[in-house]
Amino acid sequence: MSSEDQSQKNKGLAISSLAISIVCIPLTLGVLSFVGAIVGHVALSRLKSTNTESHRGFAVAGIVIGWSSSIFSLILIFALITALISLPEIDLSSIQV
Repeated sequence: MSSEDQSQKNKGLAISSLAISIVCIPLTLGVLSFVGAIVGHVALSRLKSTNTESHRGFAVAGIVIGWSSSIFSLILIFALITALISLPEIDLSSIQV
């Protein structure tokens, strides 16, 4: 495989990192956006190994968006579970039907 083909693959990987991170936000409420971040890490390391600077921003953006949205959604899930656990119990015996 020529270096030009490898460079094009790496650029595509960087773009797909950003796309995966963004698409996972509405589809999985951000929980699986870390997949885009992982793809971004792979793309960034491959871009560095081939000394390619173009599309580096796409990989970095995929990493930042992927990790931040995953962490944010996990914090929200934890807060929701904590709020539901701390709700007072409702006494149903006093309700007349």
